Amino acid sequence: ISYSRLCVFVSNLLRLRSSFLKCAWHSLSMDSHRTVESKREAMGDVKKPGIFRFFTLSQTELEILFCALGIYGCYLYYGILHEKLFKRSYSPDDQHWRYSLLLIAFQCFTNACVAAIVLLFQRARDGKNVYGFVPIWKYALMAVSYLLAMAFSFEALHHMTYPMQALGKSCKMIPVMLMGVLVRKRKYRWNDYLIVLMITTGVAIFSYRPQKADSSHQHTTPFGIALLFLSLFMDGLVGPYQEKIVAEHSPSTHQLMFHQNLWACLITFVIVAVKGELIEGIQFLIDHPTARTDVFLFALVSAFGQNFIFYTVRNVSALACTMITTTRKFFTILLSIIMYDHRILPQQWFAIILVFTGI
Repeated sequence: ISYSRLCVFVSNLLRLRSSFLKCAWHSLSMDSHRTVESKREAMGDVKKPGIFRFFTLSQTELEILFCALGIYGCYLYYGILHEKLFKRSYSPDDQHWRYSLLLIAFQCFTNACVAAIVLLFQRARDGKNVYGFVPIWKYALMAVSYLLAMAFSFEALHHMTYPMQALGKSCKMIPVMLMGVLVRKRKYRWNDYLIVLMITTGVAIFSYRPQKADSSHQHTTPFGIALLFLSLFMDGLVGPYQEKIVAEHSPSTHQLMFHQNLWACLITFVIVAVKGELIEGIQFLIDHPTARTDVFLFALVSAFGQNFIFYTVRNVSALACTMITTTRKFFTILLSIIMYDHRILPQQWFAIILVFTGI
């Protein structure tokens, strides 16, 4: 065998060896991939179609579902107590609860106390500073926006029916979208604007009531609608600003909850004290034990609900929180209609369908 033929033979042998190794490596990779996929499927990591998708939710999806169920449960009862406080007669001479700001103060005080208790337990467990390092003025600004949104919403209830107020508050996505465009330079798709148009149109149809309709105890005034719009505007500020604080300083869920409600509580108590509503409202609660129970339950349910609200804002997004709180309005409206015998006209049923189809 000549030297040149030997070189050709060795070269072909090396080429054959290289091809064999490539095939073996490819086969091993495919087997390994199939093994990993089978293990993932056995562990439930592979997303399955249809109804099986529910059993393979990701951690984020499970968090959203958990928050949604918590918010629905707390704020359905919250809505019932809210209307009960303002519509119920607490004495034979037809005395009603009419202290909106004092109710906000009690609510914020309870929220702050619940958050403080959680933070104290965390401090005892971890031995770390649990109150955060966010500048005070940022918390104060967040509290003012939150406080004004709540005050306008509560005051609007004196000038409109509860279903109208609840459905109007379903338009929270509008200010959130506007703030996203103006402040955070976000871009939305055409179908997002279509959804907002559907919701806005539905609210407009719902607010229309012919003069001949029997509305002796169900009257919505222009002033009430103006208060509702102011409440929506302030709601649009709160969510994005909370997200900004989280992005810049990363406070925990209960740090946000504690500081926002602490500042809101201090501001509100000063206002009700100056107005003279503090003493009068407390005397009303002393004279009417049933009202005292309703106010306590209202504040306690609010505190539990806020745990889910702030957890959603902190760990998911403000928009996700808005979507959850918006969809639960539908069930609040239905409960209000059933429990308090509100008359809903046919075109208003169409408006409800239009709004929640958009949602």
